[in-house]
Amino acid sequence: MWKENLMKLINGANFPSGLLVKNLKTGELFMSHNADMVFPACSIIKLPILMTLMDEAADGRLDLNEAVPVSAADLAEGSGLVRHMSGKNPLSWRDHALFMIAVSDNASTNHLISRLGIDLINAKIRRLGMGSTILGRKMMDFEARAQGKDNFTSCRDLSILFEHFYSNDNIYGEALYILKQQQHNELLAALLDTDAFEFAHKTGGLPHARNDAGIMYLSDPVFVAFMSKELEQEKDGLRLAHEIGLEIYECFRT
Repeated sequence: MWKENLMKLINGANFPSGLLVKNLKTGELFMSHNADMVFPACSIIKLPILMTLMDEAADGRLDLNEAVPVSAADLAEGSGLVRHMSGKNPLSWRDHALFMIAVSDNASTNHLISRLGIDLINAKIRRLGMGSTILGRKMMDFEARAQGKDNFTSCRDLSILFEHFYSNDNIYGEALYILKQQQHNELLAALLDTDAFEFAHKTGGLPHARNDAGIMYLSDPVFVAFMSKELEQEKDGLRLAHEIGLEIYECFRT
């Protein structure tokens, strides 16, 4: 019944959306709608950056405790706190990862991109088989966007990434911990008691697009990816995400 309810909600929307729901413990795919449709990634693109950071640390090419000042060029406007800090005590790469995910800090994100390199991040994306995902630019790089460079992904690609995280806890255990510290819970978790369960996820949004993807630790670990685009009003994407999150939570919480 919950699947029928979700399809009614999706079909009642006046904008394209994607949804994928999967049990990561059993591998059962519960629901897939427009899973391969490509959407603006918004801040969801910060997930493969996190993956690449953890890979580099695991391979000994990066020390997560190293602290390097953020360059003026990377102090992007938008969400986050780093650009407002004094800069006297640089944050470690580990702390920038936390800021990038938990408060979606754009300066931390750009700082990490500068350290890792766009080419390496995209190589990691391709190696994992995320065929619809690309990091085309840094955050708030309007010049690159004007040149046609942007960031994209799909629900299926996000499921590949989170299954990779879940199946390799020895490498990505810290990444999942960071994702559980998410402070932006205005989409799938907006109507839920986030103190009652763990949700390792990342949100993203622009006026015309709203996205959320991650693992709800309920009766089993349930992966959910919701994406939307071409929104006439931002609240329409928020409302659909709220209803989808509540439906999934009610189904799998016991």
